[in-house]
Formats: sequence, C-alpha cells, structure tokens
Amino acid sequence: MAKALFKLANNNNISLVEGEFVEGVEDGFVFTDFLGEKKFTIKSERFLFVTKEEVLSLGFVTKNKTEWKTTLKEDYEFGFTIIQNEIDHNHINKAILSRKKSYDKNVNATTLFVKLCESYPDSHIFLTETIDGDLWIGASPETLLTDTKIELETMSLAGTKQSEDIPWTEKEYEEQRIVTNSIVGELYKLNINPDVKELETVKAGAVYHLRNRIAFKSLESIINIVNNLHPTPAISGNPKEQSIATIKIAENHSRSYYSGYGGPLNIKGLTHLFVNLRCAAISQNQICLYVGAGITKLSEVDKEWEECERKAQSILNFL
Repeated sequence: MAKALFKLANNNNISLVEGEFVEGVEDGFVFTDFLGEKKFTIKSERFLFVTKEEVLSLGFVTKNKTEWKTTLKEDYEFGFTIIQNEIDHNHINKAILSRKKSYDKNVNATTLFVKLCESYPDSHIFLTETIDGDLWIGASPETLLTDTKIELETMSLAGTKQSEDIPWTEKEYEEQRIVTNSIVGELYKLNINPDVKELETVKAGAVYHLRNRIAFKSLESIINIVNNLHPTPAISGNPKEQSIATIKIAENHSRSYYSGYGGPLNIKGLTHLFVNLRCAAISQNQICLYVGAGITKLSEVDKEWEECERKAQSILNFL
C-alpha cells in the first residue's frame, strides 16, 4: 500500500494515510502537479494519528536513482529577462520564476519530516510516496482550500522579506494586491461573494509573507472551486494563462509537483488542501529542492535569486 504523512498548520496531530494509488483526484490524500497533468490519490483505506516515534519507524523508501540538475544562475537570469520583457510589453504584470537546487545525498525522509514538524508549527508539513516512485516532502505556508464545516477558506499569500524589522515596500504590496484581486475574481465567476480578511504579516520558515485570509460559503463542489482557483497568481502570475505560457518559456525545467496542491480531501470529513511549496523531491541518491519568487516590474534579479536562497533554507537547514 502507498502512504502519506501530513501535519496541518497550527495542529499538533500527525496523520498517516495508507491505501492504493489511484490516478486522478478522488477522496483520499491527493497530490497534483503545477499544470494539472499529473494527479494521483492515495485512497484512505487506513487513516490514523501517529506519534513522532512511530513516524521514524515507518519505511518511506524510493528505488529511483536520479540525475537531477541545479538551475544555473545564467539560466535563471535568462528566464528573468523573458518575464520582465513580457511585463514591459503589458502582456502580464507578474509571473513566478522557479529554480531547482539538487544535492547528491541519501536523505532519511521520516527524520526530515519530524524535524520540519518540530520547526514549523505554522506550516503544512507533508511527506508522500508518489505514483512516479519518488518521495515528496515540504513545509508549505499556503492553504489552497479548507472546509471548516462553517465556511470554506482560501488565502492570498505573496510578498517576501527576510526579517520582521524590514518594512514592506510597494513592490510587495503590489504583488499581494494582484494575488488577492485575482482570487476574488475567480470566486466571483462562481457567484461567490467572499469575505476578505485584514492584511497581515506571517512567518513562513526563514522568511515573512503578506497574507489575506478569504472566507466564503458556496454550494459548488470542492473540486470545482479548486479547479477555478489553482494555480493562483501566487504560484503562476497574472493574468493566469499568459503568465503560465511565459513560465513555460522562462523555465528550462519541469516543475513536477512543485506548486501543485496536496492534502486530505474528504477523509472522514476532513478537507484541507495546501499548495506544494518549500518542497523537495527525494530519490535514492539525491534531494532536489524547488523554490520560486514573484517577478514584477519592480523586481531585481539578484534580489529574487537571494529570496529563493532564503526560501530553500526551510529544508536545507536540516540536511
């Protein structure tokens, strides 16, 4: 049987899901890629809370051997130039440029999962076997959609700074406005009138973000709402279709499951889907981290590169 572990933000319970792999999104632990081309579900044939000690005794193994490559600085700079050119020509106003950082290392996935749980109580921590044979692990700060039983909730999360003492600039506020307005617009298309909560600063690993929680009620199906929201401008850009087309040209790698979404979908009534961020793929001989930064007209390439470095520390600190 396949298995996945998760610990939701601000929740001490570590959950284990075990069951058969099914292609597509069904009730169970779901996991998808950025473009919606790879989706699988681990059916919830067994679902229980486990202790950290029990986590360490679980066998999360991969037989895959890989030759993952790190994104070169010149390739990142080339992608940055493509995005800024599209912004200058008013085709888009924001796009996320991601990159990979790979290390030749045999990683104990369950030990890393426990360390992430202990270090990031405000993040969604996950470790899953995949239908491709690799493992994926992460500590995501971003909720895509949760069902509280009273209402549904999503969030806009954008803008990054390295210290609480550094003031936010217009660049970050503009990023946040783009994401919030786009999410609200997608919900309006479903005749949903959301309640946008106050703007707040939240800590996510080694960095800080701006966040608006967005609550609403709807009779639409969870999957229909998710399909309208994902990928949000926080991980793609704005406008969505044009920014995704730009990303395909600007990035010389596949994002795979990075910036897809995952989490429990109607497991014993629990639905809490998160965006796959601050994450890494693990093979038998490597770990490959995926990180990205939002590019706008006010962006500077070296600062965005450094922002990615700081985000990578969320996992690198424990290797």
